[in-house]
Amino acid sequence: MAHIPTVSAQPPSSVISPKVFIISMFEPEGQVWHDNFAQSGLGNLSSQAIATPGLSMLFPRIFCTQAGTICQLTVGEGEINSAVSMTALILSSRFNLTQTYFLLAGIAGVNPRHATIGSVALARYTVQVALQYEIDPRSLPDDWPTGYIPYGRKHPFEYPCITYGTEVFELNANLRDVAYSLAQRATLVDNEEPRRYRALYSSMGTSYRMAVRPPSVVKCDSATSDVYYSGGRLAQAFENTTTLWTNGTGAYCMSAQEDSATLEVLVRAATEGLVEFGRIIAMRTGSNFDRPPPSLSDWEHLTRTDQNGFHIAISNLYNAGIEIVRGILDNWNCTFEKGIAPANYIGDIFGSLGGHPDFGFGSITGGRRLKPAATVGSASKRDEDSWGRTTLASVEMARRRQFGVKGAMKM
Repeated sequence: MAHIPTVSAQPPSSVISPKVFIISMFEPEGQVWHDNFAQSGLGNLSSQAIATPGLSMLFPRIFCTQAGTICQLTVGEGEINSAVSMTALILSSRFNLTQTYFLLAGIAGVNPRHATIGSVALARYTVQVALQYEIDPRSLPDDWPTGYIPYGRKHPFEYPCITYGTEVFELNANLRDVAYSLAQRATLVDNEEPRRYRALYSSMGTSYRMAVRPPSVVKCDSATSDVYYSGGRLAQAFENTTTLWTNGTGAYCMSAQEDSATLEVLVRAATEGLVEFGRIIAMRTGSNFDRPPPSLSDWEHLTRTDQNGFHIAISNLYNAGIEIVRGILDNWNCTFEKGIAPANYIGDIFGSLGGHPDFGFGSITGGRRLKPAATVGSASKRDEDSWGRTTLASVEMARRRQFGVKGAMKM
């Protein structure tokens, strides 16, 4: 595998305004862009190597084309690494990200009910599914389907009555649909081992028909967890969590570690006017199934190497991703510069960016967008008091609604 070259940084006074920023999570996801980008005709992705304080010690540089049109950052694996690296990027004085499209591009576990190994998924929702109580299921009643219990509740699959704000993020569905159309131009690769492993799911009925098909581009959602989970019960539990926490509109098909953490940083940046949250694309490619076929146990499935779609997932990450990047650049002046207006709610479960979430308990700010930190002290005392009373009242109302929710998902 070729190594990403190290190039001298540009003068600090040079501010870069990327049109597309590719966010990778670990070395192979970033390397595939550098190994193949030259053949895209879009420039040299390693022309600029920019060291920025606060990035991962493993990935201390951001890479950009000479014109700064396209940049790529590897943030590091897991929620903490991705959040810290993204914060370092957002706060860097070297970049103007106000018109930048972010392509979050990583590999993932894949739900065989919605896609297969090597498939490409574009998400509308990311759900932080492991943000729950966890009890070893061996110490619970035999008929309990999982040991994950929402905060403030006593049973699985009830809506949590304590929320942190990072449970669910909703992205621009119109942009997701455009990215889906662009990604479908890609020629996706496959190989024999995943093909043979897919065939083991053929006896599971029509609800698993996507598992046995070749890789394709699909529209479905991601579950975020630092726990690398595998197996029928855990996968089904988090699938149900995704459905419940999105009020029935989300469909979990990819497992990921970083997306929710990355999106929380981008929500906060959007409240400060540093980025536009409607310009985010979340893409994952399936490297392994999240649950076994009928012939194998959870443990056997986890340790089998013949299902491994790592290489085709990495390849298809680039194959689909470069079509999205090219489409944004080719249509910048006519379409993407002004942005793809969302028709759906976008943002977090709190309504931080304004509007009313179509999941959770509604906006805690009464539908108002949070003020940038720099403007809080400049408002009049009367305005501040009014804002404070409105916010506190909304929070209290939301909390009361939370504790009043009765429904639970049926198994």
